[in-house]
Amino acid sequence: MAYTTTLKPLEADQWFVDSPELSKFVATAKEIIASTTGDRAQTLNILEPYFAAFLKKRQWLPQHFAQPNYSSSFGGGIGQWLLYRSQERSLTIFSLVIPPNSITPIHDHLSWGLVGLYQGKQEETVYRRLDNGELEGFAQLEILGNYQVKTGDIYRLLPPHGDIHSVKATTVFTPSISIHVMGNDTGSILRNQYYPEQKSVRSFRSGYSNAPYGD
Repeated sequence: MAYTTTLKPLEADQWFVDSPELSKFVATAKEIIASTTGDRAQTLNILEPYFAAFLKKRQWLPQHFAQPNYSSSFGGGIGQWLLYRSQERSLTIFSLVIPPNSITPIHDHLSWGLVGLYQGKQEETVYRRLDNGELEGFAQLEILGNYQVKTGDIYRLLPPHGDIHSVKATTVFTPSISIHVMGNDTGSILRNQYYPEQKSVRSFRSGYSNAPYGD
């Protein structure tokens, strides 16, 4: 199942957090993305050390964007808070807040990305799709691995492989918070949610807890 990930440009870049640290990282990311067009593996290679340094900084993420959201499209109280969105929608940064023991649906992103754990612990289960997507509503997955993720760890998203996963917060009392740096407007596009036991897939749009799609 394939979807267009093209949305009309916004009137301007959108900033939801006023932070010199975030502004500096966005400027660096834009330069790297522009200089590595056509090779997103290289984008990830060059960008990751800067992201790792940014992830270590504290105090830049307002408490409001570190809270669960019990009315979110993800369910389970999972909050997806938009922090920055570029005018061309070619770069978004958001926090994903998962309450203790909650788990995301199995989903894809349809874009390259870096995910770093800002707070807490998680278990990530990574899947690979075995079918070619030609049969509507059908998808067959296999598990590639289960990974324990701790604060400061970073993992990559890069279609067509390594782009399907689910994430569970393994913290006991506080939510896990991950920061996503994505090469599309992840919350606004149609993407896929998978049900391995039924061998099925459906379209969904996760949205953001604090911002409209803007399409």
